[in-house]
Amino acid sequence: MRPYYEDDACTIYHGDCREILPGLPVVDHVITDPPYSERTHKGARTGSGGGELLITFAHIEFDALRSLLESIRVSRWVVMTCDLAHAAQLMICPPKSLEFIRLGVWVKPNPCPQFTGDRPGQGFEQVAILHPSGKKRWNGGGYPAVWTCNKISGRHPTEKPLELYTRFIEQFTDKGDTILDPFMGSGTTLEAAKLMGRRAIGIELEEKYCEIAVRRLAQEVLC
Repeated sequence: MRPYYEDDACTIYHGDCREILPGLPVVDHVITDPPYSERTHKGARTGSGGGELLITFAHIEFDALRSLLESIRVSRWVVMTCDLAHAAQLMICPPKSLEFIRLGVWVKPNPCPQFTGDRPGQGFEQVAILHPSGKKRWNGGGYPAVWTCNKISGRHPTEKPLELYTRFIEQFTDKGDTILDPFMGSGTTLEAAKLMGRRAIGIELEEKYCEIAVRRLAQEVLC
């Protein structure tokens, strides 16, 4: 299994994560933004009344997401920005070897408006937090599972803010830890990990996003 890109901090694999994950070693953490459900993908549009679909890559349903999480060997935290339906199902039926610890929220002060105007807009996204059974430790003290930062228009249709993922890494991980992102997109998790002195492994199906991630990582240096 040959990496698409590798430096002292980060490794990128181009391909289907279901095929690549069995060959990976145990990682300390998983911090990722998996595809959402079909309903959520269909509802994300560029504007009112028949606007174009914002999300054109494949959705993922819960059984497939749960199975994928069960295939990852992780020793500590799993932190995911995720679909509301997925978060609820993870709470009810978590993957084997993982406990559902907390449902957090990412609050967006600048959310997209509800273009139809017939209902309230959505001003937050869910953050599912899981951990293997046993002792748990994080760096956030008594801080609640609420993160507030603006959404961005990035290099990927569902790109998450670097600020948000840097805070996840700061609070859930330690220097030198290895973080896996099986749905890497344009590389936000990997860039945040490199900035914070962690190692990271990313997997991405679409090569154009692998190329973007490589360019981002080439601009960063280890802390």
